[in-house]
Amino acid sequence: MKQLAPYGKFLKELISSGKFPTNDVYLFIGDYSWPKAKNFQNMRSGTLCLPPRHHPSQYEWPVMGCDILIGDTSESLPEYIEDIAYELFSYGANIVRYVSKEGLLTIYKKDL
Repeated sequence: MKQLAPYGKFLKELISSGKFPTNDVYLFIGDYSWPKAKNFQNMRSGTLCLPPRHHPSQYEWPVMGCDILIGDTSESLPEYIEDIAYELFSYGANIVRYVSKEGLLTIYKKDL
């Protein structure tokens, strides 16, 4: 059985109650994903973390019906980002946006 993505308890409970976040769900990845997610979790309870060098398939993602914004704290390979997007879509995410460390935006569609 997969474990829940870090900081995912709030989202899982919210979605289970039939409600959804009103803003994007932030997912932080990369070498500084833990501290970045921890800081954002205090302000924005719809925050998730993918620990450094972990594959997204290791986790359960409570993102059904959510829009996702991935913030990269390192310089992740495009294939890794595609794996993350694929996994999030498999859990029902609506759209996945990726912001690189340099601030470049990429939008992923469900047909990966």
